[in-house]
Amino acid sequence: MFAAFTLRSKLALTVMVCLFAHVMSPAVMAETRLSLDDAIDIALEQGYDMKSNLLSLIQAEQNRLAAKYRFRTNVDMSLYTPNWEENMTEVQVANSLPVYNSLGSMRYQWQMNVNQPLPTDGTITLRSRLYQSKESNYFAETDETLKRRDFLSSLSIRLRQPLFTYNRIKTNLKRAELNYERSSLQLKRNRLDVVYSVTNGFYSLYNATRRLEIAQETLDQQQLQYDTAKSKFDAGLIPEVEALRLEVELANARSDLMEAQAEIETQKETFKKLIGLELDDDIGAETDIEYTHLNVDLEKAVRLGLANRTEIRESEIDVALSEINLTQVDADREISAELNAYYDFTGRSDSDLAYNTGTADLFNSSWDDLERRPANRGVTFTVDIPIWDWGVNKAEVESAKASLRRNELQVEEERKDIVNSVKEAVRQVKTAESRLQVLERSQEVAQKTYDISLERFSNGVITSLDLAQDNRSLSSAKLQYLSAYISYKLAVADLKRKTLYDFETDKPLYGEQ
Repeated sequence: MFAAFTLRSKLALTVMVCLFAHVMSPAVMAETRLSLDDAIDIALEQGYDMKSNLLSLIQAEQNRLAAKYRFRTNVDMSLYTPNWEENMTEVQVANSLPVYNSLGSMRYQWQMNVNQPLPTDGTITLRSRLYQSKESNYFAETDETLKRRDFLSSLSIRLRQPLFTYNRIKTNLKRAELNYERSSLQLKRNRLDVVYSVTNGFYSLYNATRRLEIAQETLDQQQLQYDTAKSKFDAGLIPEVEALRLEVELANARSDLMEAQAEIETQKETFKKLIGLELDDDIGAETDIEYTHLNVDLEKAVRLGLANRTEIRESEIDVALSEINLTQVDADREISAELNAYYDFTGRSDSDLAYNTGTADLFNSSWDDLERRPANRGVTFTVDIPIWDWGVNKAEVESAKASLRRNELQVEEERKDIVNSVKEAVRQVKTAESRLQVLERSQEVAQKTYDISLERFSNGVITSLDLAQDNRSLSSAKLQYLSAYISYKLAVADLKRKTLYDFETDKPLYGEQ
C-alpha cells in the first residue's frame, strides 16, 4: 500500500510538472515510467477486479457475523398507537328480524419480547404486554350506548423447541463460516490472477515500448546508412541504384516507427484501464530489466503447489456444503416435532370501574388482578409425519447425493490438475530460458555482423543491398530476443502463480497471509 501511495504521489507530481512545463514550453512533455512492482501495487489497490473481490469477501464476512450473532439475545418491540375501528354488526334475534348494532374500539398496545436462542435450535422468550382499550356498543333497539375502558397487563415466558430434525441455527453458522473461508481463499487466488494479469499487461506494454525503441534504433541506423550512401553517390563512388535502395529502406524504417508509436499508445490505454489509473495519466514501462538465470527443482515446485494452492481446500469446502445440503433435503420428509410451552401471568382491570377512570388506576387494577389470578399455562407437542409424496423427496435426495459425489471426485481431480499444471509451468520456464539463451547469442552475433558490414560498406567492400540485409537481420534478431524474453518472464510469473513461491528470490509469496 505504501508503494502504491508513493506511486500516486509520483504520478501527481509528474502531472504538476507537466502542467508547468506546458505553460513554460508547450513542446515539453513527460511520462511516469512504471516498474512491474509499481503496476501490481496500483492494480491491487485500485483495480476493478480486486475491489470486486474484496466486496465479495466483505459480504461473506457479514453473513458469517450475522449467523454468529443469531445465538445472542435479541429484543423486539411492537406498538399499536392506536388501533381504532367502528363497525356495524348484524345480531340475529329469535323469531324476529336481525338487529344491527354498532361496535367501536380504540386500543393502545405495547409488547416487548426478549428472545434467547438456544444451541438446540430452540428459543426462550420473555414477553411483556400492556394494552388499554376503549370499547362502545350501540344498541339500535333501545338507542342506548354502553362504554367501557379496560387495561391488561401480561408477563410470560415461552419455549419453542424443534425435535427430531437437524439443528438449523448451527447449520446456518457452519454454512456461513464455510462460505467465508471459501471467499477468503478465492480472494487469495484472485489476487494471484490479478498479479499475473498485470504482469501480462505490463510485458505487453514493455513489448510495445521496446519495439518502439528498436524501430527508432533501426531508423537511426538506416539514416546513417543513407547519409553515407548519399555522400558516396555524390562523390561518384557508388551507382545511384544503391543510394535509392537505402532511401527505400529509410522510408520503410520511418513507417515501422509510426506503427510502433501507434501500438504503444494503444497498449498504454489498455494497461491504464487494467490497473485502475485515469485514462489521462501519461505512463510508460521501464525497459531496463535484466535477465537472471532461474534454477527450478521440479519436485520442490510440485510439493509447494500442492501445499499452497487453494483449489483443493475450495473443493473440500464444496463437499462440506454439499453434505449440509443433503442433510437439509433429507430432513424435508423426515418425522419432525416441535415442543411449545408457556407460563403466563395476566391481569385485567375491574370491569366495574367507571368509564372515566384514569390510566394509572386502570393499570393498578390490572396489576392487582395479575397478582391474584392463577397463571395461564400450556404445553403443545406437535408431530409432523410425511406419508406420501410420489417420490419427490427421494428424487431430491438422490440429486443431492449425486452432487456430493461429484464434488468428492473434484477434490482428487484438483490434486491431479495442480500436479500437471506445475509440471507444465516448470517445463515452460526451462524451455523459454533455453530459447532465450540461444536468441541472446544470436542477437550478439547479428549486432557484431552489422557493425562489420557497416565498416565494410564504408570501405566499399559490400553493396548497400548487403548492408540493408544485415540491418534487417539485426532488427529481426532483436525482436526475436524480445519475444523470447517476454515469454520467459511470463513463464516465471505463471510458475509463481501456480506454486505461490518466488523462485527468483527463493521466498514464499504473501507469507504474511
